[in-house]
Amino acid sequence: MAQTDLPPLPDTEFWRAWQGRFQGILTWEAFDALWERLAASGGEWYVWDLDVGPPPASPTPLAPALAEARAMNDELRNRSFCGTVYVDDPAAPGFVKAFDPYRMGATCGSSGERTFPRCVFSRIRPDPLPAPEPA
Repeated sequence: MAQTDLPPLPDTEFWRAWQGRFQGILTWEAFDALWERLAASGGEWYVWDLDVGPPPASPTPLAPALAEARAMNDELRNRSFCGTVYVDDPAAPGFVKAFDPYRMGATCGSSGERTFPRCVFSRIRPDPLPAPEPA
């Protein structure tokens, strides 16, 4: 099953942004710079840990989630690249997907299944995950 054969995601502001253009954060220097930008960004952020439960209904504190996502990636600092974080705009982030480095699956879509990140940082209130795909 090719990625184009997957059912479409809901047509909402959040899911349209989800499917937008993202840039992979490949170097540790870029990762650190992004985390500094996020920490200093201010304003309201929705932080959704997809392993924990449904999306938040209101903005949530950013600092604890940034620390947790950093810790998840710090285990990989011995590698020459990061590659687990994707951002809509590294200079002015508004939507970040942070994948668990040990459960990334085939994020390029070659498996024919959707791989969801572990954590999403978004200025847009998240909508629930779409219904599971039929077997």
